[in-house]
Amino acid sequence: MPGPWEVLVIEDDELDRALVAELLTLRGRGGVRVTEAHDLQSGLAALDSHRFDLVMLDTKLPEATALHALRAVGDKAPLTPILPHPAYISAQARQIARERGAFDVVVRGDLNAMWAAVNKLLTLSTFGSDIQPSARAARAVGQ
Repeated sequence: MPGPWEVLVIEDDELDRALVAELLTLRGRGGVRVTEAHDLQSGLAALDSHRFDLVMLDTKLPEATALHALRAVGDKAPLTPILPHPAYISAQARQIARERGAFDVVVRGDLNAMWAAVNKLLTLSTFGSDIQPSARAARAVGQ
């Protein structure tokens, strides 16, 4: 797996943040550098100062709804893939997230599926694939 990739993890729960960071570090075998943000504001500040290959986004942040957080991250880094990781997600919420710019949505705790989605997005970005949101999604994020 080529790299190194820069991944921003925005997660308010310290244990969940550590779990996601450890998953990325171990499964990435040294090819993934993780920056941790404990809230949306510090995540947005990190996006101002650094380019990331992927943003892992908690959907239960205390200061923002999931869709507000998704829009804020998408506005700050419109070309960076966003991978929300909720504790639970309905089919309708998954579709709305995709329309707002998420490339996939994985349920927190399903570590194999989470790593598979991360690996897919990072691999696609390495080969220069067009993993940008659709025009419709880009318009929704910008509204």
